[in-house]
Amino acid sequence: MAFLFAQFLTGLANASSLFLVASGLSLIFGVTRIVNFAHGSFYMLGAFIGVTLMQILPGHVGFWGSILLTGLAVGLIGALVEIVVLRPIYRAPELFQLVATFGVILVIQDLALMIWGAEDR
Repeated sequence: MAFLFAQFLTGLANASSLFLVASGLSLIFGVTRIVNFAHGSFYMLGAFIGVTLMQILPGHVGFWGSILLTGLAVGLIGALVEIVVLRPIYRAPELFQLVATFGVILVIQDLALMIWGAEDR
């Protein structure tokens, strides 16, 4: 019985992850009409920035301050990506949009790897 319960929780966790990805793609495409695959990379970037800020800021200020500053930082990075990468391709075919946002994924991944490294902490 415990095995079935563990499998149920694992399936629920996987389903919720898929729901977040699907709802993110649907929301972004519905609002901007751009197929943006890079939203997961922004989540990852927010997690790394948040953990780094929590280590820098002291005490309880570190947690709440990092939440606020992380949202601002990722929002600014997203606005920069929108201005530099996405605005020029608003009227381009969907394939160009896919390739451009996939390029954003690769750039964000490599920047995160360069800044935070590949080792566990």
